[in-house]
Amino acid sequence: MKSILLLAITAGVVSAQNSDLGLLVGISGPSSQVVTGTNFRVSASTGASFQINYALQLKEVSAGRLYLELPFLAGGRDSSTVTTLVTSSTVGGIYFTPGVRFNATLHPRTSFYAMGGAGIAAFGADRSIVGKGVVTSSSGWESSFAVAFGGGLDFRLTRLISLRGEVRDFVSRKGIGLTDGRNHVVFGLGMGFHW
Repeated sequence: MKSILLLAITAGVVSAQNSDLGLLVGISGPSSQVVTGTNFRVSASTGASFQINYALQLKEVSAGRLYLELPFLAGGRDSSTVTTLVTSSTVGGIYFTPGVRFNATLHPRTSFYAMGGAGIAAFGADRSIVGKGVVTSSSGWESSFAVAFGGGLDFRLTRLISLRGEVRDFVSRKGIGLTDGRNHVVFGLGMGFHW
């Protein structure tokens, strides 16, 4: 029985070779804007995100390595605007866009990578509007097909650990999500773990 357990553990470790796990965090803001005159407006927003990226190496060539990547990102944004109305919103987003990543080795410790994938995005929002004798509140979840693409830099501190920085653009249906447009650009910094 012990031999079977040891064989199963060994097989699991061997099959997991040439994988990496990236843990990245991102912060956007705080940002604010004041517009004076007839179109008076004061707005402020802040946001944060956390990414977990698991990648399994598929192929290695002299130019670099090709990975199957499974990125998962969870993020949120709080924003408020004051005009003739006071508007406040809290939006949370979850993205899962499996795809491929290619790491090009620039130096034995440094590599640039580009990635692309497609999947799903889901957004939950709580919005409140106060003004002109009316108070409204709404909340709900929406989902959308999403694609993601971007690039990053990976700097190996040791054979098993690296520092990583990247920018990734998640594109979903217009008018939902962490921003009002289709593009949800996320900057992330963190660590990569390689085995």
